[in-house]
Amino acid sequence: MFVSSTYLDLREERQSVIQALLIAGCIPAGMELFPAGNDEKWRLIQRVIHECDYYVLVIGGKYGSLDPATELSYTEMEFDYAESIGKPIMAFLHGEPGRLTGDQIELDNERRDKLDAFRAKVEAARLVKYWNTPAELPGHVALALMETREHYPAEGWVRAGQAMTPEQKTEIAELRARVAELTQQSESRSTGRVMVAEDLAQGDDEYAFKFTVSGHRLEDLDEDGDSDWGTPTYIWTITSPITWNEVLQTVGPTLLHEASEPELTKVLDSYAAQLWRTKRSVLTPAGFGKQKSGPSLAPEVVSDVVVQFFALGVIERGVKKRTVSDKGKYWALTDLGQDQMMKLRAKRRS
Repeated sequence: MFVSSTYLDLREERQSVIQALLIAGCIPAGMELFPAGNDEKWRLIQRVIHECDYYVLVIGGKYGSLDPATELSYTEMEFDYAESIGKPIMAFLHGEPGRLTGDQIELDNERRDKLDAFRAKVEAARLVKYWNTPAELPGHVALALMETREHYPAEGWVRAGQAMTPEQKTEIAELRARVAELTQQSESRSTGRVMVAEDLAQGDDEYAFKFTVSGHRLEDLDEDGDSDWGTPTYIWTITSPITWNEVLQTVGPTLLHEASEPELTKVLDSYAAQLWRTKRSVLTPAGFGKQKSGPSLAPEVVSDVVVQFFALGVIERGVKKRTVSDKGKYWALTDLGQDQMMKLRAKRRS
């Protein structure tokens, strides 16, 4: 319970409110806990108000000390902040402020005007209760607290030994048993996967990487090696043996942060173009004369790569949340895949 008020003129009233809250089983918090005024103080006040379940405001005949930046009293700033974050507020206003005298009233006209405006703001924002003597406050606070708790139930605080019901303890025990069971199943699957992986192509084993190139046959070109509009176009399938480590080096960086299958296709398409550019003299098929388009990745390559790496435990399905309309398939490196990719790609000291 955050208790907000001016201090010097309402010491007795604050004591009455705090005593009533303690009797009701609440934990009061207020300005007595905070250091001298500065920016750190205001941030601390905000945090305490945020963590409290309810906010109690007591207004007497003084406006209070002003914050230099806002020219508002700390009491009004506390009220504004509590209201802005939706805290349930219980406000208690002096019913006859005109009868107050001496140190209980504002002598400065500007502060008195600010106090009147503050009271009006509180009265307009919510139901308030009025008091005339400190002795009246405990009863008002107790009744208001009962009503507020009923309409705005709060989490509150409990002793550690009372934090869980017997049913919750039973549920936690069952959940722990389930976690142990699932852990055992996961370990069994991992062991089985390792045994299976030994029989799968991986590492420096070769994969028949395929892409297509379209163009004209050598026999259909003229003496200068040119073609005309009627020269037939053929599609050749090029196969280049590469290792699975080379495939992982190629797609690994893209899979560090979940990638869709179209993104994998784009990366492998670029790799096919690189192979064709650097090994064309070796890969050019017999009878190939003039290139027209390509290279283009063979459609089965992405499926081969995804299935192989998933079976090896190198990749896993993506888990990031996406829109309902996104029906794409996403993949990401597992911890094992990241380790293998880093070993292959990370630069070493010369």
